[in-house]
Amino acid sequence: MKHDNNRANIIHIPYASRFEIVLYVSLACFNIALVSVLISIFPGQAVLPAILVTLGYLVEVAIVAFRRGTKAEAVPKKNIHMLLSEDSSIVFKNTTSPVIAFNSLGTILWYNDAMRETLDSYENYVAKNITSLFGITPDNVSGRDVIVNLEKSVYKMEGFAVSDKGDGLYIALLTDITELRETERKYLDEKVAVAYIAIDNVEDVLQYVHDKYADAVTRTEEKLKAWAASMNGIIKSYDKDKYIMLFDSVYLDKCIENRFSILDEIRDSRVGDGVSITVSVGVSRSRDTLSQRELDARDAIDLALQRGGDQAVYKSEDGTAFYGGRTKTVYKRSNVKSRSFASQLTALMVRSDNVVIMGHRYGDFDSIGASVGVARLAMLCGVKANIAIDLHDKNLRPCIEMMQKTNMYSEVFVDNAYGLDLLGPDTLVILVDHGSVGRAQFSDIAAKAGSIAIVDHHRKTDNISDVIKLSYIEPSASSTCELVTEMLESTVSSQNLIKEEADLLLAGILLDTKQFTRNTGTRTFGAAQYLRGAGANPTDVYNLFKTVPEDLSKEARFHTSITMYRGCIAISSCDGETDESFRIIASKAADKMLTLRGVEAAFTLVRIGEQIHISARSSGQINVQLILERMGGGGHFDVAGAQIVSDSIAAVLSELKYSIDAQFND
Repeated sequence: MKHDNNRANIIHIPYASRFEIVLYVSLACFNIALVSVLISIFPGQAVLPAILVTLGYLVEVAIVAFRRGTKAEAVPKKNIHMLLSEDSSIVFKNTTSPVIAFNSLGTILWYNDAMRETLDSYENYVAKNITSLFGITPDNVSGRDVIVNLEKSVYKMEGFAVSDKGDGLYIALLTDITELRETERKYLDEKVAVAYIAIDNVEDVLQYVHDKYADAVTRTEEKLKAWAASMNGIIKSYDKDKYIMLFDSVYLDKCIENRFSILDEIRDSRVGDGVSITVSVGVSRSRDTLSQRELDARDAIDLALQRGGDQAVYKSEDGTAFYGGRTKTVYKRSNVKSRSFASQLTALMVRSDNVVIMGHRYGDFDSIGASVGVARLAMLCGVKANIAIDLHDKNLRPCIEMMQKTNMYSEVFVDNAYGLDLLGPDTLVILVDHGSVGRAQFSDIAAKAGSIAIVDHHRKTDNISDVIKLSYIEPSASSTCELVTEMLESTVSSQNLIKEEADLLLAGILLDTKQFTRNTGTRTFGAAQYLRGAGANPTDVYNLFKTVPEDLSKEARFHTSITMYRGCIAISSCDGETDESFRIIASKAADKMLTLRGVEAAFTLVRIGEQIHISARSSGQINVQLILERMGGGGHFDVAGAQIVSDSIAAVLSELKYSIDAQFND
């Protein structure tokens, strides 16, 4: 079929807008009326007025056309039919889908009738920019699908390049997906979210008010059922003080918005002498199957409990979010879990060729003491054990030398290079006093390990890895040395430990409890009694804590720059000449600042090399762990730390204050 080429040449890039069509018709009507008036005035001269008015009308049309041409003078001279084939241009023009053409600068060259109806406007958009129309740039459109909003509708814009000559030519097709989006939203809102709920160690909390136990649990259950009913959900108990809840995902957004206020409602319930019941929640609404959502919710509740309870953990495709965690971890008296983990760990050791044990970077007495205790457990299993540690650390050097004087530990301590050589396909790497591969003393050793076990007393972070075969994370414990001591106690008699091992384990407990003044419980003193029976001498242990006189003047640098923030938080910073010893000195300064009247929390900042080290302490009213967790750190409710790479201590101080404000505003 032949097409009239003359017709193709008549149709130019910009079609007449509705406004222009209305204008042409209005001018025609006006001129017809004008002819009638002139004929009535000059009855014998009808032809001349008609000719004059017709010429006037043509001039008016020419002026409108000229203005349109001037407005679109930025448009390339070649029309759409010269850049596209004639058949294609006709298809684009007559299709019911909105189509728009533009160049690489975003200038609109042409659009079809369907696009004009979509815009629902008399305005001519030719020569305007697509950014002003759709809020996107040409780069966003070319070669990809983009979601745009026009009026109350949602469209998927599919763009592709037609020509690269001059400013180029791009064509975009719009598809109305408003109903699809609405259907998707309804699907997501009505999709079942799964939540696991656990009352945190209620029997231990209410150990002195057994007569009120049933009433307290009943009131808590009633609040949980009311919470489920408010979200049109169902809640069922599947074990003692443990529940599973199913509800529509649309209500989960409200929970996130109010930061799981159910935690506060339950915490406000007091039993006995002001003791609070708290709950932990693990929830998921991932896009996977219902069974996967259930597994994610189970992982979330485990994470909430291992972080100390009284919090909600939400797992989604975008990551893991934490809410709550305002109270200190409830101390747990039962050591059944300790015996169970010791059994599992020894079984894992026996199946391994050798064991490499590592504490965290910038180790302390708790990390080295726990490392020695785990090494002893491996030796009792007949497995070769080595402790990878910084042999040049001035703070730990006395401990290393003390242990190397014994025949059993003369060759146990190794550096990074030797530790890498020890790695094999069946090597078990055990991380103590931390739960992150990135925080290990030598992260390259941990990263190359095929099997990892964790023993830690800090709140757990979401860093689950397939190589982590076993983990024992107990935030309620005073120290990792306490956990390791319990494992040894359930495995061997105290007579099988040597005095130096017992001294280091006791030193770790003394360090993290501040000489039994904080975070202590019956298990803490039970562990100390076991170590005392193994030959630990408090006098010898206290000698490990002694420092040189120069450290006093270094600590004074912190005490002379204390400032108060929010009326109850003491902050001090130290810049200038520093060395590695300032890490320990900063933590001691934070401890000392906490003794000041009216101080509920203390933070010390010090630059060591390229890092800013932060030590945080709390009297138990402010959760410093959550504050520093926002900055990439971690720790306990009342003892935490962070290391930040920065060239400005002032910038880190501002970030710290912002994190403190965020914690207070939550």
